[in-house]
Amino acid sequence: MWPLAGSARAQQAAVVQRDNETFLSAPGGTRLGRIYTGSAVTTGRVRSGHTETTLEGWVFGRSLQPAARDGHTLAVARSAGENLRQSANGRVLARLVQGCLLDEVERRGEWVHVRRTGWVASDAFAGRAITASATRADTTAAQTPPPATEEVDPRRAFARRRLQLYRAPDAAPSGVLEAGVPVRITARAGPWVRVEAQGWVRENEIRLSDSGILTGVSAAELRAEPDEFRGKLLRWTIQFIALQTADELRPDFTPGQKYILARGPAPEYAFVYVVVPPGKLDEISRLEPLARVDIVARVVNGRSAYLANPILELVDISQ
Repeated sequence: MWPLAGSARAQQAAVVQRDNETFLSAPGGTRLGRIYTGSAVTTGRVRSGHTETTLEGWVFGRSLQPAARDGHTLAVARSAGENLRQSANGRVLARLVQGCLLDEVERRGEWVHVRRTGWVASDAFAGRAITASATRADTTAAQTPPPATEEVDPRRAFARRRLQLYRAPDAAPSGVLEAGVPVRITARAGPWVRVEAQGWVRENEIRLSDSGILTGVSAAELRAEPDEFRGKLLRWTIQFIALQTADELRPDFTPGQKYILARGPAPEYAFVYVVVPPGKLDEISRLEPLARVDIVARVVNGRSAYLANPILELVDISQ
């Protein structure tokens, strides 16, 4: 048993201020994953320079397996680990390692709401006076709470001037961000950052997305992290070029397999290969070259063997 002194602390909300912060099973224990800057967590006890931290979010169900161990119900199954997201298909909060044990909260389609309590170095919560001074003996004397410390989230920013928005780095512009609009930085790639901005549109001008289908994922992201996306469904707009037949020179395909040679997803102009199941061949054969089509497809490989182009398997197509 660990001593009670220095371990009692009322739970409170906090924000991790240090990127890729190690998430441990116990102070000095097994690494469960890494938490990204700006992720909201719940903190509790303090011990040995570490703070008890509860992570909660959503994980793609196919990356999990049952695991009734140490009071937990699930474990991360993927060898490359898996992302913990704020919502289904939402912002990434943390990256969990293979074998990380989790507690299931609920399921929605292909996504699972999970929770896990571990430990994080106390100094990862910059601006929060997280110390081991709160004991059972002195908590009753603290009648007046300390003044709140304003937390600076390094992922919050604003547009310094009127900016063009891009679906992917170096792609064609896809919109405009007005000067002064607040944004949230969700990812970085060299000199580029991916941002989220909030606003309002008329409901009849948007189409709801199936939470099991990822949207807004670029071909560049597939090439950068092929293991993360393997087996997941994407919704893309592509430009159809031709229906082709694989030969022995293409190790990513079965010889004789039919596939679409395309460019995309819009607005990217990269080559993409889309395997066509036999039941879709008649529909594909009626497409005109250079036609733009919307597809739902499953990721087979984010990087093909020779040319590093994504390979998908067609599930649905519409014009």
